[in-house]
Amino acid sequence: MSEYTSIYGYVKIDSDYKKSADFIKNLRKDEDYPFINTSMFSLGDSERPYYYENPIFGFAATYKCFGLDLRDWNSFILKIENILRNIDFENAQFHIESSIGDFTLYWESLNKNFYSKEKENDKLVQLTKTNEWYFGFGKRNPFGGYLDETQIFHDFEDLRNIPSLNFKYPIPKT
Repeated sequence: MSEYTSIYGYVKIDSDYKKSADFIKNLRKDEDYPFINTSMFSLGDSERPYYYENPIFGFAATYKCFGLDLRDWNSFILKIENILRNIDFENAQFHIESSIGDFTLYWESLNKNFYSKEKENDKLVQLTKTNEWYFGFGKRNPFGGYLDETQIFHDFEDLRNIPSLNFKYPIPKT
């Protein structure tokens, strides 16, 4: 079994680039695994014509043995959600390639929802509505379309069916 896990993704910024970039630039050095630091983000460009429609922040990190313990998943998700609640985002997507499988985490702002308005009860969408956003699994297009509808359902089921993980969302308070 490989110990190597890569996580990469994006956060699509809505309109307040400066507020969002400033928050990312001011992240403190993370001492708790899985680490999330400023240097793991690419902030793109803030002026036109160097982006089209919306700026996108990139994210990339590698971890040793990520995902073998439920605490890894919960901690990573909670850290990303802390960032999302402090920036102006439309949607965010993080791909996890690990020894236990490949997964995609997806968040969508309640104000910018592409999927939920029309398909809130569609089992393939698999988004959980919270007071802050929609959350789900599976690859989606950052501009409002599905990339692989079947994968959306399988990512969630695959993660939930790993007995040692027993993943639940929203993440229970501890």
